Amino acid sequence: MNNYQSQKQNQQQKQGYYMSQQHLKLMHIMHLSGYALQEYIANEIELNPVLESENEQDANAEDESGKEDEFDADIIWSDDEEPYEKAQKQTNENHYEAPVIQYNSLQENLKDQVHMMNLDEELTNIACYLVDELDDDGYLRRPVGEVADDYSFREGKVMAEDKVNNALGVIQACEPAGIGARTLHECLLLQLKRRGNKMDRIHTLSLAIMRDYYNEFVQKQFPKIKSELQMSGEELEKCMLYISRLSPKPVTDTNRYELLKEQIIPDFEVSVEDNELYVSLTSSEFIKLRVNPDYVTSSNLNISNTSEKKQAENYFQNLVNDANSLINALKERETTMMKVMTAIAQMQPDFFKSGDPRELRPMILQDIASKTGYDLSTVSRITSNKHVQTPFGIFSLKNLFMRAISSEKSDATSTSLQVQEIIQQIVRDEDKLKPLSDSDIMLLLKEKEITIARRTVVKYRELSGIPNSEMRKKQQMSSL
Repeated sequence: MNNYQSQKQNQQQKQGYYMSQQHLKLMHIMHLSGYALQEYIANEIELNPVLESENEQDANAEDESGKEDEFDADIIWSDDEEPYEKAQKQTNENHYEAPVIQYNSLQENLKDQVHMMNLDEELTNIACYLVDELDDDGYLRRPVGEVADDYSFREGKVMAEDKVNNALGVIQACEPAGIGARTLHECLLLQLKRRGNKMDRIHTLSLAIMRDYYNEFVQKQFPKIKSELQMSGEELEKCMLYISRLSPKPVTDTNRYELLKEQIIPDFEVSVEDNELYVSLTSSEFIKLRVNPDYVTSSNLNISNTSEKKQAENYFQNLVNDANSLINALKERETTMMKVMTAIAQMQPDFFKSGDPRELRPMILQDIASKTGYDLSTVSRITSNKHVQTPFGIFSLKNLFMRAISSEKSDATSTSLQVQEIIQQIVRDEDKLKPLSDSDIMLLLKEKEITIARRTVVKYRELSGIPNSEMRKKQQMSSL
């Protein structure tokens, strides 16, 4: 009886895992866009001989028809010049061939560093997979849990988050310092740990500030930092200079090869006709796949051995099933993307008609999830790394989302961009000889029924490129 229960329990676990595999495959495809999606599909076509592009047969037909137009090249030259001499003469006179320059991408460079560490195979594979998840500036902005899920699907086995975190530690040990950071804090801390002499007091104090007093550092609570770390004013000043020399981004200038490779390919297009918005997909043209009909019947092999014939049939049937699974997943991806983008356009009609970011309304991922009926993770993946083509240019979908700043006395709401504009107007109207402090700006915003914390005022002021009150006063005095 116990053996029967154990067998039944194992069977249920396998079935649940199979379902999660299907879900992970769809989620992974939804996250991909542009160049990454093209690479993924090309790799699937290469691995599965049953799968082919609908345009592939058309291209082969064109190649066959093109052969009829071939001719003997010798007839275009006169008898007094040999074909090779004529071609060489034309090349020397009219053609300049630029030297070939090979660029190593950031990803290739990092993978080379990982392979030189002599790690075990599993850790090396996870680290190389993580490298491809990094943004152009070197940050890892995807949650580790999502990366673990996608890697689990690709490998066909469950991968614990701890192993992915270990692999992330491997990447963070690579050059440049700060690579693989998930936040600005982590980026600066990684750089500090990598540089300087541990016996140097300024380095040690700077590391302590970043490690233990980062919030106080951001809020400029320098007296508290100075007191608790028992620093002199001169040491604090040297630490500020030391920290200011760190880079806020691990990768600051992407090489030319990577720029050419990672050109933005918009996934959506929103057009305006007769004051109406129309949403369409731009990426469907390169994801039209089908099952090769020749392979569907190729299981009818002339094999006398019944067991071998059964194995061959199962092999081809699995290939067909995998191909159909991918085709269906791509179709579902298109349907999901259209619903999500349509919902975004419906919530931001003024922006898509004017192209002015100030026309953006408060909108968060949960709003789109509620409107479409999809869960939050699905909406997050659809809007991640995606761009939309509009009559006013290409915009990243993530820049269309912003939280509402509610009013205390009314139902009116504002967005962060609108609050930044109000702050800019307040600074323009201030007494230039007596600039307003961040606390003063906070109180003026409260009078306008916008209640935000002082640190939020500092954040919006800095995003608007406005110096603090002391710097604004110095600038005004120097101009007199």
